[in-house]
Amino acid sequence: MISVVVPVYNIKEYLPECVDSILSQTFSDLEIILVDDGSTDGCAEICDAYAQKDQRIKAVHKANGGLVSARKAGLREARGQYIGYVDGDDWIEPDMYGRMYRRMQEQDVDVVMCGRYEDTGTARKEVYHGVEEGRYGKTEMLRFIYPRMVAGEAFFEWGIFPGVWDKLFKRECLEPFQLAVDERLMMGEDAACAWPCLLNADSIYVMHECLYHYRQTTSSMVKRVQDYGREREQFSLLYRTVNESFKKYAYVYDLREQWRRYVLFLMIPRSDGLYRGYEELPYLFPFPRVKRGSSIILYGAGTYGQRLYGFLQRTGFCRVAAWVDRNHIQLKEMGLPVESPSVIAGRTCDGIVIVNTYQRSRELLYRELVIKYPERKVHMLDRELVFSAETMEAFGLALGQEGEKDRDQI
Repeated sequence: MISVVVPVYNIKEYLPECVDSILSQTFSDLEIILVDDGSTDGCAEICDAYAQKDQRIKAVHKANGGLVSARKAGLREARGQYIGYVDGDDWIEPDMYGRMYRRMQEQDVDVVMCGRYEDTGTARKEVYHGVEEGRYGKTEMLRFIYPRMVAGEAFFEWGIFPGVWDKLFKRECLEPFQLAVDERLMMGEDAACAWPCLLNADSIYVMHECLYHYRQTTSSMVKRVQDYGREREQFSLLYRTVNESFKKYAYVYDLREQWRRYVLFLMIPRSDGLYRGYEELPYLFPFPRVKRGSSIILYGAGTYGQRLYGFLQRTGFCRVAAWVDRNHIQLKEMGLPVESPSVIAGRTCDGIVIVNTYQRSRELLYRELVIKYPERKVHMLDRELVFSAETMEAFGLALGQEGEKDRDQI
């Protein structure tokens, strides 16, 4: 009934936990397709060993082609009526597919989705989709899902997370959109598949139960400084290809403005590589009151915080007096020089910079800090600056002459 596709590439350390969690499912009528995408660390042998031990497992070996290529290869091998994905460095709860399958049958929907745990070392956070639990037919999707599915009014807040791994799809609903994703994409791959698929689905069911474990590590793409030229190419490709997909189905609901806001959300943490002229600015973008050469405390060590800290250490644009996060114990165990927020009181600095792109948590932290410290010293990203024409142009998202003729298409 269910085919679970697991893309595998050089994750030997995590792969057994992932596969064991799928083998331990209370729902047994499934097949597991391990797609070795040209691994060089021994993952290929692990895949073969599992395939020999359990007839439900099939190992597929291919030349390295990236995540999209691996997912497509697994989908082509899949025989199930329903398709699920698990990334090879994550794991799932024992009853994940049993619960999702029951919802699929009881509610007669095209897609079922659940919440996730974000696991950072020994710390765990529950994360849910931003809509009420329950069934949504097409009429309800048009009223309650699509208007904020990709990006809501807040920067940033969405209704449905774009991951394919926290969802169970009817095969016929997923297949054309997964196979249409450009294999050159190395970021935003999930969004390029999941949101166009949901735009065309007739019904979905949203579960407020965390059943998927999303492993947070210091080695993800956004946290490392990549080839900046390649990053720009990737974002241009992502923006254009998905925008074309949304344009094609705009008669259902036009998601192109939400899509632009989402791409900005992805680009802000990578500003050091994507914002043309970033290092020539007299201030730390997007914090206009934080001037070059300031002594600052960075508050936040997630994906954005790690990237920004690396930039500041590399360039000396601002001096980092301290880097703090509430999750400092686990982050320090992962090798990051993060301290407890309690050290702020004892450090001399020009300002405290809140490195968080999610509006609700950012504003909550801001309110907490201004009770203890002068408001002029606490800095949040400037929303108006983020959406300014200057920023659009610097990120390569400005409307050209052709776009001015059809502004509502972007």
